[in-house]
Amino acid sequence: MAESRAGIIIETDPDMVAKLLSMGIGKKKEDGLHLHWLEAALLSERNLLKIEQEGKELSRDALIAEPQEEKKGAKEAKKEKGKKSAKPKIAKNKSADSSGASLLIPSRADQYLIYRALRLGGRVVRFSEGSPLHWRVYERGVGREHERPQMLLYLVTPEWSVSLSSLEQQMQLARMLRQDLTLAFVRDGRPHMMRMSRPPVEG
Repeated sequence: MAESRAGIIIETDPDMVAKLLSMGIGKKKEDGLHLHWLEAALLSERNLLKIEQEGKELSRDALIAEPQEEKKGAKEAKKEKGKKSAKPKIAKNKSADSSGASLLIPSRADQYLIYRALRLGGRVVRFSEGSPLHWRVYERGVGREHERPQMLLYLVTPEWSVSLSSLEQQMQLARMLRQDLTLAFVRDGRPHMMRMSRPPVEG
């Protein structure tokens, strides 16, 4: 059974660690195998792993739920907006890319739908520590991590305000990594993937 400690999900059983690593899941550290919350949620849904926090088992829904701090912040922001305007807006986490373009971070539920579709489609997914919006996606088939990732997945929402400079920046990053740039988003409860580029063929 894995344990959630201060938001970090860790599995220490050697047999389970070996099994998860063979599936392309988790990152091995000195204190055990660290799991991303998306990985833990899918394993929980498929009854492949139990996750415990302070003696209580965490369900898939509990793992997907937005952190309490974010919920509180979104609630307060919504009240503040309500005072200024009667128009309701979708409550999402806002950020900006390095070009200054405004973007919306997909909810944890939407991120899970995208991750679930990729994993059930036989793809290994790795997450970038620097940006939660960039995932590295490998070709279909477990055990392919010795190869170069096939796609640089960029998570957006249908409300994303795209700019040419922002899109060009993402495409340049994908070209530099020699990966396909793919936009991923959820619309009407279904994950969608849109490939934007393919690295030039080397002669």
